[in-house]
Amino acid sequence: MSKYLKCFENLCHNVNTYDENLLPLCAAENPMSPFAKIALNSQLQEKYIMGGIQALDQNNNFIEAEYLYKFYQLLNAQCRDLFHCKYADPRTLSGVNAVMVLLMSLFKDGDKILISSEDSGGHSSMPLICKRLGISTIELPFDFDEMDFDYDAVNQIIKENSIQGILVCPSDLLQQPHLEKIQLPADCILIYDATQTLGLMVHQNNENPLNKFSEDDNFILMGATHKTIPGPTCGLIMTKNLKLAKRFDTRINPDYLRNVQFHHILSLSLVLMELEVFGDSYGKAIINNANMLGKYLENNGFNVIKINPNRYTNTHQVFLQMSVEQMNVFMNHCKNFGIALNARYKQLYRGSGIRIGVQEVTRYGWSTKEMKEIASILTLLQYNNIDTKTVNTRISTLVSHRKIYYTFDAVTKERINNALHNG
Repeated sequence: MSKYLKCFENLCHNVNTYDENLLPLCAAENPMSPFAKIALNSQLQEKYIMGGIQALDQNNNFIEAEYLYKFYQLLNAQCRDLFHCKYADPRTLSGVNAVMVLLMSLFKDGDKILISSEDSGGHSSMPLICKRLGISTIELPFDFDEMDFDYDAVNQIIKENSIQGILVCPSDLLQQPHLEKIQLPADCILIYDATQTLGLMVHQNNENPLNKFSEDDNFILMGATHKTIPGPTCGLIMTKNLKLAKRFDTRINPDYLRNVQFHHILSLSLVLMELEVFGDSYGKAIINNANMLGKYLENNGFNVIKINPNRYTNTHQVFLQMSVEQMNVFMNHCKNFGIALNARYKQLYRGSGIRIGVQEVTRYGWSTKEMKEIASILTLLQYNNIDTKTVNTRISTLVSHRKIYYTFDAVTKERINNALHNG
């Protein structure tokens, strides 16, 4: 018997107990359905395949590769339908990993790219990765009143400099950027990491920027698949430009990755089937819930940041502006009561504030009643004198309803389970 079994058991018990009572308002997490999890423990999870997506590598591969490659083709067909791309690549391990392999494949030491700043919601790791790779960066100018990039200033920088690429990686956003306003030079590559909102682009609940670019434009839409796409952790890279895809297709594997975590790829295919059937209603419900929650919070006295006078957000995220002092009190109560959300110190929040995400609670089928109750609970946490027992009871009642919606029925789940596990 391993001496670590008991420790592992206790850790599992502690985290499960904590999660059972957690009010999940983190913008970065989403539960997978039992249907999507079927693929995570099949006999295919240990399988190996080498080479790119565009063509099966016949020379340096494993015996079963020709069968596994058909799953790549299936997922490409799914992404063509859902995202209107001509190439879809699920091999990278996460959103950040996808950006890293694209940067390594498409740029060289000394190249110069424009990059979204952390203050405007950009991912904090991207400047560090670029610096490590020897890529020079210039921050993309941002209009904080319009909550979008200053495209005139962006285009002026492009005109005055030799720019090899543009990397837009927002972790915090209330609306999609209008990337088609960028005057993209023919030899410049634009990468949009839409990790946070990829799932909302399905069925056009958020505008899909791939629809704004042609197959000749050097444009890549990519992101992680575990936020508004409620799937496993993968990096999904998509483009219409097959010549551009050829430049990184076989660099990803075998050059920068060997084992591509095939069970995650299979699971992602199942999640895309869920989005095909349920993604429209799920996306609409997410955006509706986010705006309802914003309204209730504003009615309760919170300073809710809006994209225009009549609308709070077009994504799953809601921003609250708070002073640092207010935020410290609020976040301390959230920690004590088990409410998952983020404190932010960015100009996008007018200095400091809170980021809330509703994609997970929406997946539980929550709607108007629950958004109003969430707003009411959060309102109590602004103050020091709190009836702890009452708040705990209200949260416990709320989170006791966590059945996963927007997925297939038990009969369909059993069919796929049998196919994967019983041959």
